[in-house]
Amino acid sequence: MGSQFVDLDADGRIDFFSATFDGSPHVAYGVDGGFAEPTHVLDRNGRRVLLDQYWDYDAKKWTNVGGGAEGHCISALLFDWDADGDFDLLLGDKNHGNLYLQLNEGRAGEPAFAGHSAPVLADGAPFALEGGMTAPQLVDWDGDGLVDIVAGSFGDPYGGKPPGGVYLYRNVGTAGAPVFAGAVPLIPPTATTGHEAERPNVGLYPDATDYDGDGDLDLVVGGYAIWTPAPPEMTDAKRARLTELKDELAKVDAKVRESVEAMRRSTAGLDEEAQSARLRELLQGAEHRALTAHRKEIADEIETLDPRQKREAGVWVFLRQ
Repeated sequence: MGSQFVDLDADGRIDFFSATFDGSPHVAYGVDGGFAEPTHVLDRNGRRVLLDQYWDYDAKKWTNVGGGAEGHCISALLFDWDADGDFDLLLGDKNHGNLYLQLNEGRAGEPAFAGHSAPVLADGAPFALEGGMTAPQLVDWDGDGLVDIVAGSFGDPYGGKPPGGVYLYRNVGTAGAPVFAGAVPLIPPTATTGHEAERPNVGLYPDATDYDGDGDLDLVVGGYAIWTPAPPEMTDAKRARLTELKDELAKVDAKVRESVEAMRRSTAGLDEEAQSARLRELLQGAEHRALTAHRKEIADEIETLDPRQKREAGVWVFLRQ
C-alpha cells in the first residue's frame, strides 16, 4: 500500500513502488513495454527491508507474530527526507500506527537503505496512530512549501477498537529536516449511527487531491462502512415466522454438520490428500448443494425480519470547506 510511480534506479523509466501485506516494500522496475516482476526492496546489506512481523515465503507462515516493537509494515513511501538528492524510505506500521525512517546511504539511482528503522516523531513522540495506520501520503496540505503527512487509520468500531479516521501531521520543520506536529483530525473517527452506509469507518485509505478544482486539496477516501439496516416494524405474525425460520435454520445447519462429520469418520484412515478429495466431493454433491441453497433461502428471509450488521466497501469524497 502507499503505491508510487518513481524512477528509483534513475534509468529514465518509471518504476512502480509499493508495500504489501507480506510486510515488505516491493519495486517493479520499468522496462521496455511495461514493468519487470516485482522484487523485494533490499537494504545496504542485501537484506529484505521489513520491520518485525512478516510473511516467511520459505516457511509459508507469519514470522514474529505479536513480537517486536516495530510491528508489521504494510505501507511505504519514497521521499528525499534529508534533501540530499536521493530517495529515503518511510515505513508505516499496521499494528501500532507507527512510522519509521530508513535513510538512503547510497546515491540517486543506487539506493543503499540503512537497514535500521528509526521512529519518526510527531509532536516530539513516536507516531502512534490509534487504530493502526493504513497508508500515509506526502502532500503540501497547507501550501507552505513543506511536505506534510496525511494518514488514514484502520480502526474497528465493532471489534473493540475506535473507528478509523484521517489525520494531518503538519511539517513545521525545514526542507531537509522535517519536523511534524501532532495529529489533527481531518475526518474524525466517528462510527456510523444511522441505518445506511453514511461514511467509511474501517480501513480508511485517503488520497489528497483537488477533486472539485477550487484550488485546495480535498480527500478521496476508500474504506469500509459498517452499519445495521433498520429493522421492520414487527407484528405477532412476523415474530412467529422469525422463530420458525431460526428453528429451521438450526435443523439445516445440524444436517450439514452431521454429513461432514460422517464423511470424516469414514475417511479417518486415509491420508490428508484423500480426505480433502472426499470433502470436496461431498461439498460439490447434489445433496449438499441443495442444503446450501435451502439454507440461503432461510437466511435471506431471516435477514428481512432481523437485519444483521453490514460491511460495504466504497469510495467517498470529502470536499474541503
